[in-house]
Amino acid sequence: MIGRVQDKPSVVLDLNGMKTEITLEEFHRQIALGNVSEGQEPVFCDRVMTDDEISEAAFRKRLLELVDRYQELGLKWDEVMNAIRINLQKDPRFASRASKLPAVRTIQNYRKGYCAKGQLALVDKRNQSGNYTVRYDEIFLEIVLDLLDDSYLTSDRMNMTDLVRQSRLQYLKQFSKERANENPGNHGTKAVESIIDTYIPHSDVIKRRLGTKAARKALLQAGSFQLIKHAYDRLETDSTQADIYVIFDGKLIMPWVTLVVDAATGFIVGLVVSLENPTGLTTATAIYEAMTGNDEEFFDRFGIANRVHVAGLPLTVVADQGSENSGSIINRLLSTAPIELQKNTPGHPEKKPFVERAMSTLKTFVTKLDGATQTQELSTKERYERAKAEACWTFDEFVQKLQVWRYDVYGVIPRRRVQSPLKRRESPIESWQRLSTEAYVPEPPSKQHLRQLFFHHAERRIVHRYGIEVGYVQYSSWELRELEKNTKGKLEVEIRINPADIREIIISHPKSGEAFYVPCKDPDMPAISVAERDRIIALNRRDPDDYLSAAEVLAALVKGKHHKPSKSTTKGRKAQDAARRKRRDAEIAERSGVTGGAAPRNDVSNPTMPVLAPKRRNRISARG
Repeated sequence: MIGRVQDKPSVVLDLNGMKTEITLEEFHRQIALGNVSEGQEPVFCDRVMTDDEISEAAFRKRLLELVDRYQELGLKWDEVMNAIRINLQKDPRFASRASKLPAVRTIQNYRKGYCAKGQLALVDKRNQSGNYTVRYDEIFLEIVLDLLDDSYLTSDRMNMTDLVRQSRLQYLKQFSKERANENPGNHGTKAVESIIDTYIPHSDVIKRRLGTKAARKALLQAGSFQLIKHAYDRLETDSTQADIYVIFDGKLIMPWVTLVVDAATGFIVGLVVSLENPTGLTTATAIYEAMTGNDEEFFDRFGIANRVHVAGLPLTVVADQGSENSGSIINRLLSTAPIELQKNTPGHPEKKPFVERAMSTLKTFVTKLDGATQTQELSTKERYERAKAEACWTFDEFVQKLQVWRYDVYGVIPRRRVQSPLKRRESPIESWQRLSTEAYVPEPPSKQHLRQLFFHHAERRIVHRYGIEVGYVQYSSWELRELEKNTKGKLEVEIRINPADIREIIISHPKSGEAFYVPCKDPDMPAISVAERDRIIALNRRDPDDYLSAAEVLAALVKGKHHKPSKSTTKGRKAQDAARRKRRDAEIAERSGVTGGAAPRNDVSNPTMPVLAPKRRNRISARG
């Protein structure tokens, strides 16, 4: 299953590379029949391809196959192209393309991209060309939104023509005062329509004020927004790279920001800032914050004045087709908490206008900071070198500024009534405080329950007297020893491990089904990820009889063997990779200093087992 179709009750399936759409009722029936297994990440994980793109990718792949075949026979390019035409004429799928083949240079580019990126490089990207800059500036946007907001409840006689005319007059007048030496931006009908499509989430605002044509289009768009009545009815998430250079370890890096916005209140309920591209773990962490909220320690650390505790269990989470919104950890989140995930149609940001509006406001705030790569006056190309020269904020300072802005600035700015599905002019904090007392807010799952969502990598293991071994790391606990003692014969259990922290695992009791935590037998084991563990094992060329000790892991951390090999070629990219590595080392050190998982038992009748299990040896330690 690729995802839900947001505009109608149906789902999109990937059947052997072909996109197929079935009704939601039929999909639920197949689930009841047991014909639906656990979800898998699609091959093209960045977005859903259209039928034309699938056909074009298949044609290009067939071209490369034929080129390889005929070149192996020793044919020259002219002979290869003639042979390809004859072959394609016999293929009903591509017979229409045989008369007009791509140029030789184009086919060579297909092959180069296929070798570098695989099948994803064969997707036609010509539809992404063109001018994707906004049609209007910030002054015109505010004027149009103000006109819509003022006329929403006071007049029913404003149509599109009146709105465009009044917007033009006010814009030219205000622009001449603020930027007398510059040329005004776009301020015509298309600019107004673009604002309505992007920032207005419901159609009753413009039903009689903007004309029948605009109202009909907006009615179709508004179907999924009209049911928003309570907080956490709908959350929207998105990720973007901040347009600013920050300093980390003396290197200049552009951080990534992931937001989760509640549609009813407009509040940013989840915010994650990272140095690396967002992943499924990033999105899950942001949604986790939205469900659990923040404590007083969080507010004290960042110096936040408006200390509002926002938490709840969302009914629906809307995201785009990015790879950070798919994968095993997202599937684990959906199975752990009853949340419906809706994938947004690519190229339609108006389908999630609440997070898009929050991102737009965030970008405006970032442009006012030192080190911003673009401002309202200059583009990224013009400010690139200047931004690098004036960058002064560290990564931690940038995170602190975003968190303070989130609560003390963005949280107290009233939203326009035209941008609120509740049709109220109130700030996100005011809206949350009112809804949390007057309306129903779903209670979030317990933190113990939510914590298990990160333990999504499932395997089956045999329980031995010394415990369980997963990835050459040994785990044991009092509960596990009691379970092995009271079981006759071989005991096989299902275990789950957190890919971001190998220090403990979760075991499902084979009879009751209840989960309990089993810590690593070595108490000094650092908080490394599963991927980092596997890199350390691979570089040490381990034998089956070797186990992974904390001393060996610490030695590998000092040598940097846990890091992913860098493929950067430029000096700037290498510097950024070095900064990210140092950041990751700091995270490991910080997390390793905190006790993870279940509390250790100090029961005298059940003493802790020694780290070294019988008949186990460590080759590194044996060699001294």
